[in-house]
Amino acid sequence: MHKKTDTQELDIPLDDIECWEKYPKHRWVYELSRLLDAQNIKWYPYEVPGYDRELNIELESLSLALRQPGFIYIKKPDGLHFFTEIYITKGEIRFMRHIDPTTNKELPSLNGEVELRLNAFVTLYFQKFTGVMCAETFSNEIFKIKLRPYVGISKDTNQEVVKLAKRIYKKNDVTVIGLADRTSHEILAS
Repeated sequence: MHKKTDTQELDIPLDDIECWEKYPKHRWVYELSRLLDAQNIKWYPYEVPGYDRELNIELESLSLALRQPGFIYIKKPDGLHFFTEIYITKGEIRFMRHIDPTTNKELPSLNGEVELRLNAFVTLYFQKFTGVMCAETFSNEIFKIKLRPYVGISKDTNQEVVKLAKRIYKKNDVTVIGLADRTSHEILAS
C-alpha cells in the first residue's frame, strides 16, 4: 500500500546554506572562479577594462545573505538568459526544464546548445549525485549553479516534477525520544 507523500514533507533544501551542508563534495560550484575554470571561461582576480566585478562566492539564505569577501572580474554575460532545473538521480539526468527569469514560468521548449553543455557538465562533475540542480545560463555558458530547485516544488503543478522530487528527496523522518524511550534504551544497554 502506497501512502501519498505531500511535497512539503520532503527533505528539499530551502537555501544555499542547507545545500552547502548536504552536498560537501559539490561546494565548489558556488565558487564562481572554479565554475568558470571548469568551462574554460576567462576571468581575472584584478580589475581589467571591459570586465565587470562579481562576487566570487554568494550563498543565498532565507535568514541572511552570506557573501565571501573576494571579487573576480568577468566579461558581462550576454545572450539568451534563463534558469535550467535539472533533476538528477545517481549522476543521470532524469528531467530538465528551462525557466524564464522575468516571469518565473516554464518555457515551452528546450535549448539544444544549453542542454548539451549541461549534459556534459553533469556527466563530468556530478557522477553519483542525486538531487536537483539549477543552472543560470547566458547563451550556452553556465554562470551560476544552485544545488536546489529554482521554483518551489510544493507549488508545482507539473506531475512529472512532483513525482521525481518524491524519488529524489525522501520524506523527513522525525524521531522524538522521550524520557520513557531513553530509560528503556539505558536498561537494554546495561
